Amino acid sequence: MTATPRPTLRVTLIGASLLTLALGACGASPYTVDGAQCSPERHQSLVGRNIGEVLLPPNLRKREVGPERVMTRDFNPARLTMFLDAKGWITGIACG
Repeated sequence: MTATPRPTLRVTLIGASLLTLALGACGASPYTVDGAQCSPERHQSLVGRNIGEVLLPPNLRKREVGPERVMTRDFNPARLTMFLDAKGWITGIACG
């Protein structure tokens, strides 16, 4: 007796691929905030959140400044600077 191939696995994989494409077409961003440039209005919603729960776009320049950290003085208006407390909560944001 020979086993016949199971088409259900193939159908399941095709269905999962189509679902992924359909959800991607909805335009929902997986990031907490969008954009590649710092915007005080757009990024103000980060204040009060923990840095561990924030997902920022990879093309957004960013830096985290903790209470014991040294910060450089180079100014980059497109960069998001997040000020953190000792437990990783965002206490303020700035561009630069």
